[in-house]
Amino acid sequence: MTPPSWLKHPRHYLFLKIFVWFWITVLATITLLVFLSQLTSNVGSDNLRGPMLKNLQYTAKSIERIVAKHGKSTQEVLSHPRFSKHKLLYLNGDVHGVEMLSEPISKDIDLSLLNFTKYMSPQIIFTDEYQAYGPIELNVPEGKFYLYEIDEKRKKPFFVSLWLMPTWLKLFIALIASLMLSFFFSRNLIAPINSLKETAKKLANGNLAARADVSSTRQDELGVLGRDFNAMAIQLEQLITAQKRLLADISHELRSPLTRLKMATGLAQMQADDTQQAYLERIEKEANQLDKMIADVLQVSRLEAKSQTLSLSTQSLQIIVEHVLNDAQFEAKQSNKVLRVNGALKTDIRCDETLIASALENVLRNAIKYAKHTISINLEESDAIYMTICDDGKGVDEANLARLCEPFFRQEHARDRNTGGTGLGLAIAKNAISAHDGTLTLENQEHGGLCVNIRLPLKSQ
Repeated sequence: MTPPSWLKHPRHYLFLKIFVWFWITVLATITLLVFLSQLTSNVGSDNLRGPMLKNLQYTAKSIERIVAKHGKSTQEVLSHPRFSKHKLLYLNGDVHGVEMLSEPISKDIDLSLLNFTKYMSPQIIFTDEYQAYGPIELNVPEGKFYLYEIDEKRKKPFFVSLWLMPTWLKLFIALIASLMLSFFFSRNLIAPINSLKETAKKLANGNLAARADVSSTRQDELGVLGRDFNAMAIQLEQLITAQKRLLADISHELRSPLTRLKMATGLAQMQADDTQQAYLERIEKEANQLDKMIADVLQVSRLEAKSQTLSLSTQSLQIIVEHVLNDAQFEAKQSNKVLRVNGALKTDIRCDETLIASALENVLRNAIKYAKHTISINLEESDAIYMTICDDGKGVDEANLARLCEPFFRQEHARDRNTGGTGLGLAIAKNAISAHDGTLTLENQEHGGLCVNIRLPLKSQ
């Protein structure tokens, strides 16, 4: 019969690791308790009961009776083989600290540890050197004594040593052992999960080069998941990169036949009569529209690939905004819509004027197209430059909000170029702002309409 795979390769299974770590924690806690119990010197006691108590009481009565009947001293009676042959007896006087032993004992044994028990009920007393049983009250002519039986050969049992340890120390040891081992285990368990989480977030934000930091030697479920995740990310990066390259290559290759088409159209217009002229003008218009679309595609491709060369110079952002607003005001009037501007920008920043102007122009044209009556622009400066462009249209479905800046995305799939554009304007705007280390975000207004929030850091200058 073939054994299951988890028995053949236990390191490859996370549930076995959790099981092993749990028992390592338990064993480590017990080991620490054992070790410290041997280092600490503790005295403890438990109630004496049963035959041992009765035997000790009988011994005390026998000593009292013999001393009274034969008139011998207590020490003589105590030293008689009848009492001293099989056990060591110890008498502790009630006053003056008088002590008697049935036979000499080792100097290492400290019987003074029993002093605190003289007035207690009969106990089993545990010390590091011996066990004692007593006290039993004993009255003889020399006075009142307390009888103990000493067992030198019996040390504290292991579990008694643990039991005698202070409660706070036992709790402290268990807490420290479990915390330390749980910390290392949780780090070993959570580290790859956190790496996967951070990498997934980076991939979602467009960083296709992000990879999870998972050891190649890790063979459990998390190691396999991490490597599969990285394989997926590599495949995703290759597919998207190939798609962008194909789009850029096709767009680039289209430029040449399109240029020849425009030249041929121009030559044909020179020789055409009035009837043919209208058709040739239509061909020229569509060719120019196609040329602009290809230029937009190439620009998006370069911006996404970060291969766009920025012509950086220190510019007044207010002047750039005003130039774009002049054209936007004209377009808004043609559509019977109002463009309102609040605030002004006083800071000069280092930027590519053409890219910034293109980004603002695309956002404004989009706002003018979908606004009902009013487009509002708010300009602010604080820790960064903030530009907010809002329209009073119907807004965008929340599910589509994050995708509006994707190339060729249209909220309504049935829209054509005249009603919905090519879907490249916001993509160009977002990538142009990102090229300047800024951010472009979209949000719906509470009472309808879309807001485009642009943030440009001041430190980029």
